[in-house]
Amino acid sequence: MARIVGRKRIREGRGIGERLTEVAVYIVLIAGAVYGVRWYLFDHLRSPKVALGRYLGLVKSADAKAQYEMLSASSKRFFPSSQAYQQKWGPARGFAGRLADWEIESVIEKNDRAEIKATLHVRKSGQELYQAASDPYTDHYVLTKEKDGWKIALDESDLKSAASAKADRP
Repeated sequence: MARIVGRKRIREGRGIGERLTEVAVYIVLIAGAVYGVRWYLFDHLRSPKVALGRYLGLVKSADAKAQYEMLSASSKRFFPSSQAYQQKWGPARGFAGRLADWEIESVIEKNDRAEIKATLHVRKSGQELYQAASDPYTDHYVLTKEKDGWKIALDESDLKSAASAKADRP
């Protein structure tokens, strides 16, 4: 029996430069992730753009009580209750199933006021949900920042789509 004798393979350890580079990359990745989560939770979710999107989603689903909660104090003076809001404001229930989509085009935010230009795509009255034709309306929303977040100021907004909501009110 012969025994094969060979040299032991010499493995060099990782140098300090390689380890420092890895640590630096990990620190940058963790800092980026922390900044991204912070931005998402504290800036993005509390932005006027997200508030308007939430409001338009409630308009699409015809949840008038939740819509009323998103109105500014000045708009609530005009609509003293949720029932008054439902009766006086056509889009409160008039866009149920008719609001196909919306696009937020521009946001101008100054201090506690934001002006948002949005295009709403509203299906024609009597049209079925599977029919794709819709009319575009360019609306100018004004949002005010209150203690509990951004609120929709309907009294200051210029909404061209509101007239189309009167057609099929239940």
